[in-house]
Amino acid sequence: MLVVFTNKSGGTVEMFEKVALEMIKMMGRRQAVPSAISAEDLPAALQSLQQELKALEQAAAEETEDADNSTEDEDAPKQVGISIRAYPLIELMKHAIDNQSFLMWDYN
Repeated sequence: MLVVFTNKSGGTVEMFEKVALEMIKMMGRRQAVPSAISAEDLPAALQSLQQELKALEQAAAEETEDADNSTEDEDAPKQVGISIRAYPLIELMKHAIDNQSFLMWDYN
């Protein structure tokens, strides 16, 4: 299933449910769909999301260093990191903050 994030100013971001619920959790919200974040709470949610992503990036970097010592198949597909998946949502949240708007999400 897809989860669609929207705000009053018209932007939308679609994500698969598993990734969307993970992002919602990283924002410090309960993993409920549909739901919303008020304009007043959005800056704190954005900061929480960014801090969680930074911690995950650091953990992934440490794992990569350990994995570099072992042999890997260079032809194996690389996974898209959670930070890359989060980028459109972060931009939507920043846009909502700039427009003093809320962020809401629901199933598509």
